[in-house]
Amino acid sequence: MRVLKSVPVEDFELRGSIKDSDVTRLKRAFAEDPQIHENEAETLLRLNRSCPIHAPSWSGFLADAIADYILNQSGPEGYITIEKSRWLVARLATDGWIANRAEFDLLVAVLGKARWFPLSLATFALEQVAGAVIHGFGPLRRVPGPLALQGAVPGTIGEPEIALIRTILNAFGGDSALPLTRPEAEILLDINRAVAGRLPPPAWTDLFAKAVANVVLAEHGYAVPPRAVALTPGAVAQPAATVGEQVTRSLGQLRRDYHTQSCEERALARLERQRIEIVTGEEVAAEEAGWLTDRLLSSLRPSAIEAAVLAHLDRECLIGEPGRRLGIGRGGYAA
Repeated sequence: MRVLKSVPVEDFELRGSIKDSDVTRLKRAFAEDPQIHENEAETLLRLNRSCPIHAPSWSGFLADAIADYILNQSGPEGYITIEKSRWLVARLATDGWIANRAEFDLLVAVLGKARWFPLSLATFALEQVAGAVIHGFGPLRRVPGPLALQGAVPGTIGEPEIALIRTILNAFGGDSALPLTRPEAEILLDINRAVAGRLPPPAWTDLFAKAVANVVLAEHGYAVPPRAVALTPGAVAQPAATVGEQVTRSLGQLRRDYHTQSCEERALARLERQRIEIVTGEEVAAEEAGWLTDRLLSSLRPSAIEAAVLAHLDRECLIGEPGRRLGIGRGGYAA
């Protein structure tokens, strides 16, 4: 703990607060010796827990320092292995939940900087957002005042939460054309089920519709674009637009962004998943073919967005057997 010996961290803990001047001292100390050791990373995380009052500059410093330790100070550089992931989760989570917003922001920052990381770490981050939306608890719903995210009532979702979900999904996809995985999609389905009883904001309709289309089209043999393209935010729909109209607007570029997957592309996609497994040390389980399409078609009570997505894909002849539409009507599914 060479660096932190020059900074009175015990004084910070006794005071219960971290000031901007304290962050400046910490930055100066790490600049003189940029090698961050595990005990120093753990001390910074302990400071975050023991000092409930943080200066505005603390969150960014903490995120940068821990990201530097995980990604640059221990191999493989730029990647998060399953061992690194377990280390991080063990220090952030209590009973599966992150303690505060600074630590959640740290997690998202680390994911954004990593080239690859385990799928379980992505779903861990998504579950923190889902907990806030579905149950109204977790680090995203504990911050009072102007920093709190919209929609504090369980079963509601706000624009900031939607943006966080998109950020996490895009981070796991990286630059590759990797469709959403089943664990990720399952969490989105749970969130949509929770917010379907109220009228969700158009931004959620846009993101969820594009996510569902991404999985369904991948199941039907389409090569998918990078997630940053597949999930890019669409133009804000008119307030009076129906869910079906919003979905049609959101999915208007599918023919431009998706195409039938060639044998070579199929092999490359398989290799990409294998590379993630090799680098992270975590298996990406093979998914049951057509699981989401089958679930949506067999659902007796699909949400308005789910029904609209399948209806749009069917109407555009993007799914179903060649020359034979599924017969999905405006009000539901074919018998």
